[in-house]
Amino acid sequence: MKSQNRAKIMMFFSGIAGKYNENPEYFIGAEAEFVSGGKKYTGTVRESAGGFEYSFLSKRVFDTAEAMLSAVCDDMLKYDSAVFSYMERGRTTVVSADDRNVKITKNETESEYVDTALLRAKDYIINPHHAGKLMRVLGYLTEDGKIKNDKIRKYNQTERFIELTSSMFDGFSQNDELCVVDCACGKSYLSFVLNYYLWEVKRIRARFIGIDISENVIAESRRMAEELGYKNMEFICEDLRFYNGEKRPDVVISLHACDTATDMALGYAIRNGAKKIICVPCCHKELLDKYRKDDLEPIIKHGVMRARLNDILTDGIRMAKLEAEGYSVSCVEYCSPLDTPKNLLIRAEKVKKGDIAAQKAYRELLSELRVTPSVELYSSVFDQTDI
Repeated sequence: MKSQNRAKIMMFFSGIAGKYNENPEYFIGAEAEFVSGGKKYTGTVRESAGGFEYSFLSKRVFDTAEAMLSAVCDDMLKYDSAVFSYMERGRTTVVSADDRNVKITKNETESEYVDTALLRAKDYIINPHHAGKLMRVLGYLTEDGKIKNDKIRKYNQTERFIELTSSMFDGFSQNDELCVVDCACGKSYLSFVLNYYLWEVKRIRARFIGIDISENVIAESRRMAEELGYKNMEFICEDLRFYNGEKRPDVVISLHACDTATDMALGYAIRNGAKKIICVPCCHKELLDKYRKDDLEPIIKHGVMRARLNDILTDGIRMAKLEAEGYSVSCVEYCSPLDTPKNLLIRAEKVKKGDIAAQKAYRELLSELRVTPSVELYSSVFDQTDI
């Protein structure tokens, strides 16, 4: 190949190096194919001990992407033609060169076949044809790549969740790097799906942190992240009441955190000034035997009616607290109550430091019900000696 091609190849390679330096967590690997006469030779690039291991004829290790790509370029020039494929999550960038031309193309990474015959007809945001590996690791697929019958409803719930929250990320771009914290994360299904959606659909960078008190679910989340190659995720086994972290969260999510764990999640978000909050509350027990409303006693003397009103009051107080703290709040049903009665989705976006009128209304509500809810306690800055 003509030596004059070096400048153009390196121009494209400089863009690839910049891509890696900006988004190292999304790098999967790279391959090079060299052609001489009728023979083809293959080289590979993998991350290794803080650098890159380039295997072609022999193994060489480089500290930087720039140095590795320069070596690949030198090898390309020795052959009649060559193709270099840089693979990251969801996309492959290809630089091909011969004596006539040097060009660059970008392609979406192809996924495994997924049988969608059992899914309702629609254009999926989390497209099963592209997200096959994610769906397999999360347990949605059979061994032969078909959607499991008992997972179709859950998959549709996941899709609905993304539909209802996608607009909350419209103000972010690839120039940002979000910090997303999943409180009481469990096996982190929501985080894995949101991770895929932000990078591979919206091309928004994000670092995910999952917090849970259970060592077993943290270990399982770590295993799935490793299998998926999601290097932008970490999982921490810690009591959510006391976790603050080194970096303030941009987005806090919480899905079915039982009882006051939902308040711990909201409290963490409030005291750290999270820009966005996405919360699906679960069990509601704390206020059941605490709230008082004498004028409603003829109704709530019946246990089932008291329990139902308790659910509404608990989530209503949570939303009132968020409004008092300067959040714009909305609440919708995100799936059918036949799937789960705990199907409310609370969305909150920080719009001001605080709201004086909402604070007054919130205090009056607590006074009227004669309660001090956990969301109030966990929203305060405290240390372990306070509890």
